[in-house]
Amino acid sequence: MILALQLPLFAAQPGGTSAVGVRLGLFTNSENDLSTPNDEVKLFGNKTNFYIEGFFNYYFVDFLAGVLNFGSYSKGDITFEIYINDVFDGRFVGQASIYPIQAGLKLTPFNEQLPGKARPYFEGGGAYVLGRETASLGPYDSYWIRYTDGSLSSESDWTWWAGGGVEFPLTESLQFDVTVKYMNVKFSGDIAGISDYSGVQFSLGIMYLNLSK
Repeated sequence: MILALQLPLFAAQPGGTSAVGVRLGLFTNSENDLSTPNDEVKLFGNKTNFYIEGFFNYYFVDFLAGVLNFGSYSKGDITFEIYINDVFDGRFVGQASIYPIQAGLKLTPFNEQLPGKARPYFEGGGAYVLGRETASLGPYDSYWIRYTDGSLSSESDWTWWAGGGVEFPLTESLQFDVTVKYMNVKFSGDIAGISDYSGVQFSLGIMYLNLSK
């Protein structure tokens, strides 16, 4: 017990250290259906999509950092099939892209005392999320107006996010991380028929540390 208390508690990065990196992974939406259900419409689209994120960390002290993340993912084609009296009548296609900008704090409460020098961390904060409809294809413009908000515009949301992960130092200035985050996103209007873009991000990242001397 006494030995455990003598182990270093905080992370290795000294205050003043900055870091930049990139993460690649997947984003899985909690919802994947029309915001306003309708028996005449069936929606088909990917629930899980490729996600990319650039990020910047600045360590105020060795265990606490400010974080800034810039992410992006596209749901690709979202197909709307129209049925009139249960008879297929046609389809149209929309596309949606989501761009989160996240700011918050990162807490790294353990030093390199775990197997593989692993350092767990926890992070969270606020976010500004922009969603854009990037295309609508097909001859059913009247259906597009009827079952979506009828425009190729954008929606935005001020919201929150939270998550955690594990860092693995590779060299003094380079480290690898595994991250899981939840982001709450509910637009006031729809993007390609969907307004709830909340979900979970799974990603792997690489980070370069500019160590404070």
